Amino acid sequence: MQTLTHKDEEAAVSASDVVLVAFDGVEAIDIAGPASVFSKAELLRPGSYRLHIASPSGGNVLTNGGLSFAGTCNLRQLPAAIDTLVVAGGDEPGVRAAIVEQRIGAWLAEVAPGVRRIASVCSGAFALAAAGLLDGREATTHWRACDQLQALWPQVRVQRERIYVHDGPVWTSAGVTTGIELALALVEDDLGHAVSMEIARTLALPMLRGAEQPQLSQALQAQASASHRLRELVAWIGTHPQDDLSVEALAGRVQMSPRNFARAFAAETGRTPARFVEQIRVAAAAQLLRQTQWPQDRIASLSGFGSVDALQRAFARQHGLTPQAYRTHDQT
Repeated sequence: MQTLTHKDEEAAVSASDVVLVAFDGVEAIDIAGPASVFSKAELLRPGSYRLHIASPSGGNVLTNGGLSFAGTCNLRQLPAAIDTLVVAGGDEPGVRAAIVEQRIGAWLAEVAPGVRRIASVCSGAFALAAAGLLDGREATTHWRACDQLQALWPQVRVQRERIYVHDGPVWTSAGVTTGIELALALVEDDLGHAVSMEIARTLALPMLRGAEQPQLSQALQAQASASHRLRELVAWIGTHPQDDLSVEALAGRVQMSPRNFARAFAAETGRTPARFVEQIRVAAAAQLLRQTQWPQDRIASLSGFGSVDALQRAFARQHGLTPQAYRTHDQT
């Protein structure tokens, strides 16, 4: 049997216990996404995390998609010193049963004082609210459930247009895949930006959105009612902000006349090509402002703006503030 070196023992002792809480009816990605992020962080920085997947009764947990998580830990058998606790979301009957029948809210209220930070993914926010952990705090959940969360717990300051919200020791995230971005933010909080970005690259994320980005991206909203031809063009625009995105160039890509293209694009996406292109370029610039300390002229060039002045005017139209103010606000 392999023996631990002194360095290995030190790492094992110092590793933070991260608990992902599941229940029957849980959304599989709400567990698998954060689990992947924390496990990759452990590979990059050995000794950082010990990961536990737990459930009210332990054993096998059936997800709402028919998959199962085998051998989960019983909540009552978890380590005494939990560093990070993440409650997943799921279908409404599953979340309700977890709160009402399995008393997950009561358990959270009991253990919360000893946990450094507590988080939720999607409708997991309802369990945190039931425990009183969101009282007087800003929080978010899936966009379809924000009104319900606000109605049931009016003392929660629900943020409807946020990817995730960090208020004191409590973090909440929006629907499903935003759990990955929440976990990356938690890792960045612990291990730094470089580690978080390396994990994002390993997971092949198309982009890493900031906390204050809308839950539904501009591209996804534009694709919702667009024809197949324009859906593909919208996706292409989103990954090529530096290219020539004039009406003439875009019309040529879909083999339409500029006039017919402009009319069809506006009718199918609800915005003109010029407005959509500006939104995509501002989003690209915002990502660079969050993730780098590059000067504005470089960011303007990489996000497709012809000048810093054009970047600043577009930011003022969409965000009501300058790029520098946006960068400063995002880092506070």
